[in-house]
Amino acid sequence: MKYTIIILVILAFYGCSGTQKKVEQSFLKNGKLSEKQKLVKVLDIPYLQSLKLSENEINWLRKVYVQHDYNRFFSTDSILNDLAYDLQSELNHSICYGIPKTRIIHPHRKLHPLEKEVFLMLNFGKMISDLNNGFFDFENKKMKEAILDTKTTNLLKQLDTISFSKLLLKQGPADTNYRFLASNIHQFGRSHLIDTINLKLKTIKDNPKSAFEEAKTALIKKGRLKENADSIDFINSLKEFQLENGLDPDGKLGKNTIYALNECTYDKLLRASIALDRLRSKKEQPEKFVRINIPEFQLYFFAKDTLRNIHRIIVGKQENQTPQLESRISKIICYPYWKVPTSIANKEILPAVKANPNYLTKNHYKIYRGKDIEVNPSSINWGRYSTFPFTVIQQPGTFNSLGIIKFEFNNSFSVYVHDTPKKNLFNTVFRSYSHGCMRCEKPVDLAKEILSYDSIRKKGNPFSPDTLDTLLTEVKNRPIPLLQSIPIFVVYETVVAEKDRLIFHLDLYRREEELVKILKGGK
Repeated sequence: MKYTIIILVILAFYGCSGTQKKVEQSFLKNGKLSEKQKLVKVLDIPYLQSLKLSENEINWLRKVYVQHDYNRFFSTDSILNDLAYDLQSELNHSICYGIPKTRIIHPHRKLHPLEKEVFLMLNFGKMISDLNNGFFDFENKKMKEAILDTKTTNLLKQLDTISFSKLLLKQGPADTNYRFLASNIHQFGRSHLIDTINLKLKTIKDNPKSAFEEAKTALIKKGRLKENADSIDFINSLKEFQLENGLDPDGKLGKNTIYALNECTYDKLLRASIALDRLRSKKEQPEKFVRINIPEFQLYFFAKDTLRNIHRIIVGKQENQTPQLESRISKIICYPYWKVPTSIANKEILPAVKANPNYLTKNHYKIYRGKDIEVNPSSINWGRYSTFPFTVIQQPGTFNSLGIIKFEFNNSFSVYVHDTPKKNLFNTVFRSYSHGCMRCEKPVDLAKEILSYDSIRKKGNPFSPDTLDTLLTEVKNRPIPLLQSIPIFVVYETVVAEKDRLIFHLDLYRREEELVKILKGGK
């Protein structure tokens, strides 16, 4: 009996609590009330709270409709108008504009057209905010609150002459790179099936019996291949897919191709959204700078606001990742010395010396105790060491691991941009081979270009491009100071627009996986 009374009290409490929170909705069916009167009631604070809206959203909506004397934008006589359906279509495809679907508010119940009116207005305001102000806080790795502006409704007047899609594509920075990427994302999203489930395919090595059949099924699910496609169609489709993902179009099911196939198209577009949002918050670029995009394996040199050079680069392996950084190139060094990092000396050089006592001499390495006391390698009993006990410096020359040119800039990671004697690696598409430094193809051309634009008050660098050629024939270590240091930006952007297509480069170091999860979770 005692427990029965307690249960009844608890039920009564929650019953009363529920009654207090319940908001009257019958007015929406009251034929005696005008549409304006109904909208006024919908915009009451308690009513909007019942729709699970935030205080900021509630205040913005009330201001918008008060300013417009409670006129409706998306409904007439309790029926949604064409504008409403046009907007809803674009909201359903928000990812085509680089806006994750978690940024769109989805009502928790079936709505009356006047309630839909309010949600459409709110989603429109939020989407315009995201397009212009960005939606992600990259420093703190979280979604930003939308900056709602009542002037947003003025944009709706433009729909007399342009479509909703064109109106949305007009938003955002005027930057040419932003416009080009945004346009390509929209075109891709509207022309491709956007699958949402990540797969678990295996390589041909791990799954020799059915790897090709499963890959074919994956391409069909992604809308890239018809079900009755033959083997030739499959290989052609696979090669096209590989090109789109920045891979060698060899038609083989290697680990990188499988990784790209396993990722759903929606997640790829989320990565595109990240790239687009970074451009929204990008600082104004200097007149002259070097930009390296790690997943793209490319270096760009800009001078006088114009792209002057593009160079293929080699970046760090998964276990030796190239860092993101900002610095300034202060010197170009001809025939650099290479001071071997301790980790490489321990892991690679010490085992090589133990296996071959002549390894150091053969590869032009000298070893030192302290700063400058040279040690004879043949006098050392290498077998007694588990870590390399000396400083290792490789002498200048074409054999040097840094090649014949090094671009020096201060950074806490001890990485540089430099040449390499292993030129054949530039012929591969997926160039992740280094210990963290960025090896540059045709570095002499880059050095000449930098020197030709290096000046202060019309006084050029005394080391001209022709002088550089002369220095290189001497095969001597020679630093060339720049009159004006050049900013260098090493960035990590996995999605880029090239010519008439998007390229979804692999998330090489898995640095965007966390960001994608946040975008999908909406927090």
